[in-house]
Amino acid sequence: MSHSKSNTTFIIFKAYSEENEPIDPYISILKNQGYEAHLIPTLEFEYHNFDILNHKLQNPHDYSGMVITSPRCARGVIKCLADGKLDENWLKKPIFVVGETTSRLVNKELGLEPIGADSGNAMTLIPIILKYELSKPLLAPCGNLNLNILSDNIKTVKFENIEVYQTIPHNNLKTNLDLLLSQIKNQIGVIFFSPSGFRAILDLMPKQLLSQLYLTKELSQLPLKHKLLCDCNIFAIGPTTGAAIKEAGYILTGTCEKPKPESMLEMIQSFIK
Repeated sequence: MSHSKSNTTFIIFKAYSEENEPIDPYISILKNQGYEAHLIPTLEFEYHNFDILNHKLQNPHDYSGMVITSPRCARGVIKCLADGKLDENWLKKPIFVVGETTSRLVNKELGLEPIGADSGNAMTLIPIILKYELSKPLLAPCGNLNLNILSDNIKTVKFENIEVYQTIPHNNLKTNLDLLLSQIKNQIGVIFFSPSGFRAILDLMPKQLLSQLYLTKELSQLPLKHKLLCDCNIFAIGPTTGAAIKEAGYILTGTCEKPKPESMLEMIQSFIK
């Protein structure tokens, strides 16, 4: 199936960038290429447990290093240290990260030299971690929806998870989505960045109607919101997000392995001929 730039509008479902850019880099790259694109902020993050994390950060000798798997995890450490400095003994230890955004935050805000910026997801970070001799645990700040991908797949290293944030659906998700959908006349492409972001959209739609939709696909009589996932092209950033979408019974148009604007653009361009 091929579509042109002019008749496809992309909706990006993600949280606001942790780097506080004036325009989200994923929206920016699509608009620069001539696509119509909109960001619907899907999730919000509540940070907590700073007292526990702070105690652990003050004792670097207890750990072989740290693993920071997302910009949110990095932000948790940065917020925790708002009034103090990171113990410089962490500089001597490996700090593993997933993705370039996480890497930039860790380097810029914490003054550390992260390892693994090129890894697009936790699975691709595994061989990098395994190159190191790690006799003590890795400190792993995480969110409440942490999937334990690293600890499930690496049995020779201990990971000490400390939850630093909770993920909740964005306060204005339903309002923003309804308003945007009422204005779009084109074919829609939706791009999801996380399983929790995808589920937040699913939760806006009555389950009974969803199963009915999936069975009948009779879309013409339905409110716009309920057509969204049955009558559009669905893209996923990362294999975990892709797996969640497939598991829910939806057809995935494409999956992007790395959380990078350039990788997302490549994925879309391979679909739009």
